[in-house]
Amino acid sequence: MTNQTRTGVSRRTLLAGAAVLGGSALFPIEQVKAAGGIKTLRIASGEADGVKGTLDPAYGTNDPDAARAGLVFEGLVKLDEAFAVQPSLATAWKPNDDGSVWTFNLRPGVKFHDGSPFTATDVIFSFRRLFDPKTPSPSAAWLAPIDPENIKAVDDLTVEFKLREPVVEFPELIYSHKVVKAGQTNEQVRTAGIGTGAFKVERFVPGEEPSTYVRHDQYWQPGKPGVDRVELRSIPEEAARIAALVSGQVDLFWDLPLRGLTRLEQDKNIVLQTAKTSFWLGLAAWTDTKPFDDPRVRLALKLAANRDQLLKAVLGGHGSVANDQPVAPWIKFGLPDEPRKQDIEQAKKLLAEAGYPDGIDVELYTSASGSGLVELATAYKAQAEAAGIRISINQAPAEDYWSNIWLKKPFIVTAWSGKGADAALARPFLSDAEWNETHWHNDAFDKLILEARRTIDEKKRGELYQKAQELVRDDGGALILLFADAIGATRANVRGWKLHPQKLSQSYVDVTIVD
Repeated sequence: MTNQTRTGVSRRTLLAGAAVLGGSALFPIEQVKAAGGIKTLRIASGEADGVKGTLDPAYGTNDPDAARAGLVFEGLVKLDEAFAVQPSLATAWKPNDDGSVWTFNLRPGVKFHDGSPFTATDVIFSFRRLFDPKTPSPSAAWLAPIDPENIKAVDDLTVEFKLREPVVEFPELIYSHKVVKAGQTNEQVRTAGIGTGAFKVERFVPGEEPSTYVRHDQYWQPGKPGVDRVELRSIPEEAARIAALVSGQVDLFWDLPLRGLTRLEQDKNIVLQTAKTSFWLGLAAWTDTKPFDDPRVRLALKLAANRDQLLKAVLGGHGSVANDQPVAPWIKFGLPDEPRKQDIEQAKKLLAEAGYPDGIDVELYTSASGSGLVELATAYKAQAEAAGIRISINQAPAEDYWSNIWLKKPFIVTAWSGKGADAALARPFLSDAEWNETHWHNDAFDKLILEARRTIDEKKRGELYQKAQELVRDDGGALILLFADAIGATRANVRGWKLHPQKLSQSYVDVTIVD
């Protein structure tokens, strides 16, 4: 990927620059000045990307994928900073009495990037393609209540979803799903998708950096976006992210490391933002693979962790300890229980009962593809050794971790973006979830999620979600250890951006750059 306006820099050049950091520039500063009065916002994510990267919101798996989709596409609804559903391409919605039929009123006057009008046809196409048996989206499993053949257009600006079973919080279920123009093939959407977002694709080639986007002049919000162009690149190395901001080569990061920020805090040209989030860090073990197939071993792994120490060592205190379930206690329906305390003797006893009196030897995969992943592996290894859990760490290349290690190795360090209760539970833990990274299959859990989705009474619904959390906590294969705060930063001349606590919900529509 080359950048016609600012840089002329390839991915190879970028990574070479990162390798020789020590505060040096990734590319010459004179090459990143605005040209011809065009205001370009340069955004970088902290997760590695590669040739499997995509624009397609139905198939994205990493942070750069989500960032691209967020620039180009929009959903019917979006989440505010309290994780409440707000209008986007839909202006209003209502269910029938039991939540089995939902009607959405669509925003009038919205245009796609090619000038064609946004209608109910595009919504139907966008949701039906998720269930294509030839190329199903990873979303298909947790969107199982949707019957794709029973989505219909009442008129051009009204869509009706008849669900297979009631879902009383259906808008929350679909908040992350974007609308693409009807008729595009999967390959077209992957590299040159047409959406209604504030920016349209200028150039995206998977595996090349940066991808570039230009202003959508017919965007439905008058006077927005506030910049003419966006460059998006991934910089997985933490030191490189900081160096890029300090030297003025990048304008905005929404995923900074939580430690070692003194340099940025002291720089008058940098503005830091912090948000409390339910983004979690932990370990994932396959529950169908020895030794993790025994629930006593899984509990021993959890009891071996000193979570307070991990909070300091991994996040520098910027976050909260978690208790092996993914719904933060401050989120709606969160479980307000006390996190487990380290209990080495009980962990040893459980291992012995499971047939491992001399402990276990396991290989743990990690990488520098996200902030804290290597630190978590290292700190947990030291803690677990006292319980007879002997860990060898395999640090995989950052650019390969989420494509070649995640979902493919039995014991890994993992991280998940914060979500509301249903999404946080269903996406990683339903038995048939595409991203069931622990291979955990629990019929009681599945039934609780389905029952909660059709329970009208909010108190009873919350009780069901909390019971589901207890099952994940006590039987599941995930060690959900920490909730990490989010730290983002901009150059001081960037205005109008606010760090969203949900990683996939960052918005750049209101951003402007002052001279």
